[in-house]
Amino acid sequence: MKTFHIEKILIPTDFSETGLLAIEHGAFMARLFKAELHLLHVLEVNEYSYDIPEPILRLTNLEALQGIVAKKMEEMTVRIRKDFGITPTTMSTTGKIASEIVNYCAEQKMSIIIMGTHGASGFEEYFIGSNAYKVVNRAHCPVISVRTQSTKVGFTDIVVPIDNKFHSREKINYAVELAKQYSARIHILGLLESHDDHDEEKFNIKLDSVEEIVKKAGLPYTRKVVEGDNLARSAMEYSETIKADLIVINTDQESNLTGMFIGPFAKQIVNHSKIPVMSVKPHEGPFDSIDLTGNARIY
Repeated sequence: MKTFHIEKILIPTDFSETGLLAIEHGAFMARLFKAELHLLHVLEVNEYSYDIPEPILRLTNLEALQGIVAKKMEEMTVRIRKDFGITPTTMSTTGKIASEIVNYCAEQKMSIIIMGTHGASGFEEYFIGSNAYKVVNRAHCPVISVRTQSTKVGFTDIVVPIDNKFHSREKINYAVELAKQYSARIHILGLLESHDDHDEEKFNIKLDSVEEIVKKAGLPYTRKVVEGDNLARSAMEYSETIKADLIVINTDQESNLTGMFIGPFAKQIVNHSKIPVMSVKPHEGPFDSIDLTGNARIY
């Protein structure tokens, strides 16, 4: 199982409320793991203007806007240094937000990305997707996405959904490493689709293996199995019920046959969870969620 070490943390910031929350989470994590902290601002460029979401500014003078960004980044640096004793590396660039984040992450060999998201719905959810969704889909490292409801910094209750997919157990190593550092409890959540035939004995063996990993790590934990027609909704409802502060998921990517894209379970949780979500990209290989007939499985 892949070893997870957090050495370099990337926080993309747009100066919005969720962006500032991501900085709080990231700075706290950087201090905890003694990791480097990087702040990145991307100026979204179009033909007519350059925008900063909060407050909304529309300027045609790129140089003037870059000056404003530099000032805001310096203010953030001073605040982080004062509150957390950390001096972050700061960078601003222009281009497409998701692409620039993913490129910077790869170039700088980041261990993890923490970013704010406003979620997505309607046309955007099905055809365009939020920037967080795009980054989760393309980044080589885990991504934690936070929304405005995620005001608590730090993690004490971490939910790890486990389903029947081939790679479902891979994320437990990531959850265990975080739980060790944050002194958190892990909640193993078995997910079964109510309309599918399933071998409960085989599934329980899978959960047993996950439980054994948590036991060996010496972490407190709970274990529960739920059935439902929408597994993503079941996972989110359970997480809210126990007041969890992090959900760790796989991105459920299909295979190189179809070109590596985020699965519907992960997409729904990233776009709709009020609780921070850590998305982990599984290893390449066989996926038992693949339907070679071309029929998509919708959760």
